[in-house]
Amino acid sequence: MSARAAFAFIFFTLTANAFAGVYSKPVVMTSVNQMGDTAELRFDAAPAHTGTLVILGDRTKTPQKSYPFVYSVPDKQPAGAAPTVDVTFGDKQTLNITCDPLADNCQSAGYVTEGGSTFSILWKISRH
Repeated sequence: MSARAAFAFIFFTLTANAFAGVYSKPVVMTSVNQMGDTAELRFDAAPAHTGTLVILGDRTKTPQKSYPFVYSVPDKQPAGAAPTVDVTFGDKQTLNITCDPLADNCQSAGYVTEGGSTFSILWKISRH
């Protein structure tokens, strides 16, 4: 197995495990909202399937806002496909996020608006 293939396998395993509920540390994804403020999806460590969307207000100098969510990982992840996670907020809006198994880059299937903020479809795993 080449070094690149070994790295890809290890990273895919870590990313998939982070969302499968067997990773013991919190996972954080970052993005931005329409005003350029940093948004973080903070996934609680296993076995919780909860988390918090935090809008930092770092660009607009507004107070930090938080919105709770629950997440689930589809039981059947296609073999060789990018791992996905479904994030559902209290108002029943859902983000379906797919992550590149070879990088920390993720993308949601659409947009969601929480507390008047709309978020980019691009997310990055910043801590796992």
